[in-house]
Amino acid sequence: MRYVLLVFVVIIILLTGDNPPVSKIYILPVKNSIKMGSLSGNVNLTLGVKNILSEAIQEKEYNEVLNQDSTDYSLQVELVYFDILKTSSNLSVFHKDESETVIRMKGVLYKKDKKVKELIVEESSSEISSSTLAINYDGSFNQQSARQAVKKACIKLVDNIL
Repeated sequence: MRYVLLVFVVIIILLTGDNPPVSKIYILPVKNSIKMGSLSGNVNLTLGVKNILSEAIQEKEYNEVLNQDSTDYSLQVELVYFDILKTSSNLSVFHKDESETVIRMKGVLYKKDKKVKELIVEESSSEISSSTLAINYDGSFNQQSARQAVKKACIKLVDNIL
């Protein structure tokens, strides 16, 4: 009987653990550490990423708080890389472009002022266009492709860091 009780107590301790689950989290302002390209230092990009990150946190049933003092956990996200990788192929009058929007972001989870976990994620979104005429593209960002890449990266970050 003692062994059964001992096993039961050990199982309860292992299942509950000593760390309470993260239920409320504060998102610190997103940092833009992109060094090159048109998006380096872009404030609108950081605001957009923070909004998408907030959506991803709410979809995972965590509560985002607006005051850092009301929770022990905070999340710092830093944009490290954001660019388009382009591949073109031409054969006579046939033209094919493949654009892949790639984003890399670093997330750090803090409990009070102590770093709990750090993670770097990379995601991409592809767009393929083809035509029978050669068309010149300027290499600018496609908004839908960029948003898909950011959303994928935010969801991956939230999944793995929390």
